[in-house]
Amino acid sequence: MDTVTRLVSIFDLFDAASGPVKVDEIAAALDCSIPTAYRYLKALTGAGLASQNVDGGYGLGPRIIQLDRTMRRNDPFLVRSGEVMAELLPRLNGNLMVCAYYAGNVVCIDQAWPDRTIMTSYDRGRAMPLLRGAAGKAILAHLPHHRLRGLMADHADEILKAGLGKNWAEFSGKLKAIRSVGYSLSMGEVDPQNGGIAAPIFDENGKVRASLVLVMPAEQLRAADLEVLSSIIRDGAARISHPPSASTEA
Repeated sequence: MDTVTRLVSIFDLFDAASGPVKVDEIAAALDCSIPTAYRYLKALTGAGLASQNVDGGYGLGPRIIQLDRTMRRNDPFLVRSGEVMAELLPRLNGNLMVCAYYAGNVVCIDQAWPDRTIMTSYDRGRAMPLLRGAAGKAILAHLPHHRLRGLMADHADEILKAGLGKNWAEFSGKLKAIRSVGYSLSMGEVDPQNGGIAAPIFDENGKVRASLVLVMPAEQLRAADLEVLSSIIRDGAARISHPPSASTEA
């Protein structure tokens, strides 16, 4: 494990811990000496990316909050997502969020949540299931073939429990069905009281990078016109995926 990889892996320890992480825990996880762990922490604390707790443990530093603000203000993808969600909300009786995909994780990166009576486990920044819920399945259906094969080989039991099939033929068939309609639908898969509709968001190379998700009470979603709602969500996801060019806007 090289130095950069070790430094980055310290953030994984912060993410997994319920509180500050001790130096000896970091050294054990990185398979390095205590002095080496201190050197890594000195570099991170000096940059404001980590900070020492009063009890001697370490956690994330204030620079993380600063970087989060910078990303919210300057990341074109987040800015565009926020604009599209704001435009869609008047046409929907629910809440919206954008969930990004990275390294096998589905993470809520932005929300437009006017109805605070709708509670959800999808806190901004929390990693959520890829195999359950509309947000994850909209992304799952568009992952590369080799990645899906790997998931089937390594997580067959989880795929079966998620109702996505007991073998490759069933699994690939269910994902093909999601791709054919252009959206995924879930009822109570993450939060028992909620339902969701999600459509994939793609990058400039046509690779799935996120999903746009409508969240509302499951009973309300069951009674809604799914064709209308899914059309709105698919259109919103397409607009985030393909922003108008400067010449088009002119």
